[in-house]
Amino acid sequence: MNTTLHRLLPLAAIVALAACGQGTGTTDAGGEGDADAVAEDTVYTGSITVYQGVERDSAELCAVVAESYPPQCAGLPVTGWDWEAVEHEEASGVRWGTFVVTGTFDGKAFTVTGDPLTMDEIDLADHPELQYTEPEIGDPAEDLGAAELEAFGTELAEQFPSLVFGSFPDEASGVLVTDVLLVSPELEAYAAEHFPEDAVAFAPVLRPVEE
Repeated sequence: MNTTLHRLLPLAAIVALAACGQGTGTTDAGGEGDADAVAEDTVYTGSITVYQGVERDSAELCAVVAESYPPQCAGLPVTGWDWEAVEHEEASGVRWGTFVVTGTFDGKAFTVTGDPLTMDEIDLADHPELQYTEPEIGDPAEDLGAAELEAFGTELAEQFPSLVFGSFPDEASGVLVTDVLLVSPELEAYAAEHFPEDAVAFAPVLRPVEE
């Protein structure tokens, strides 16, 4: 069966970045498992596809979806998800839908802390946090070429496979723009430790809820 990969960004999808280089789909959090480095009390929100395959034990958050029918994806495990509480699509034992989700991240899984909403249940004018915004581009501490930036993207995808789903070098600014499900404290710390200052800019699907 031929499939097409579809990237979902916050609210998405319509204002997508031109990206390349997708992270590997897996539920292994890789470098994300250091609980001491993760601020579990940070609450994130955003719109994203929630998916559960026939052989999966839990639902997953998916930023990259293969447009087969039913769709296919592998993403970040979700705890506290109740399919019976939300309207969703189902085919051949696969369940999925696009929802506004709110919850926390412990380095391995996303825990739902608020009632998920379908896109039909909200007025986008009342939710500016769901609109796509360009990532903040800083002034890199070093002049970097496309090959170096692409290597950074490969490394991030390998270290954080359940968070990083795409990246591309913005050669005009010398910055790697990296599409991520969310920016965990450990992901941010890893980039700060391993790459030149301001060499990586993150574009998250889920963002911290402002108090």
